[in-house]
Amino acid sequence: GQPGLDYGGLAREWFCLLSKEMFNPYYGLFEYSAIDNYTLQINPNSALCNPDHLTYFRFFGKVCAMAVYHGKLIDGFFIRPFYKMLLGKPVLLEDMSEVDIDTYNSLKWVIDNDPEDLCLTFSAQEDRFGEVGVVVVRWV
Repeated sequence: GQPGLDYGGLAREWFCLLSKEMFNPYYGLFEYSAIDNYTLQINPNSALCNPDHLTYFRFFGKVCAMAVYHGKLIDGFFIRPFYKMLLGKPVLLEDMSEVDIDTYNSLKWVIDNDPEDLCLTFSAQEDRFGEVGVVVVRWV
């Protein structure tokens, strides 16, 4: 309700404040990456936090598009694989280190060593807010 002339300041502040709330990990739609508490990635369990998560993601995409169109910055930084997917670039194994460092190290070890004696299965443990379950990897 405050009157003001927008010479870039009001719009810049609006995008900054809105994006800070949009990307807040406490809402369960995004989470911090495996490498730091600065870059974000989409929370794979976002549907558990909010059943309307896809609607929110569409809204966030539109806000980000508006910011790009108007030349404004947003207060959110994503992991490299996210940007690569947006640009249609291939995601490499090295990019996995930003998503899940333990999985990356395990895959790297399997590539560098002979895993024959390990009796590996194609399954993974998934942590869903404290409940750990085994997920069988299916071939498509």
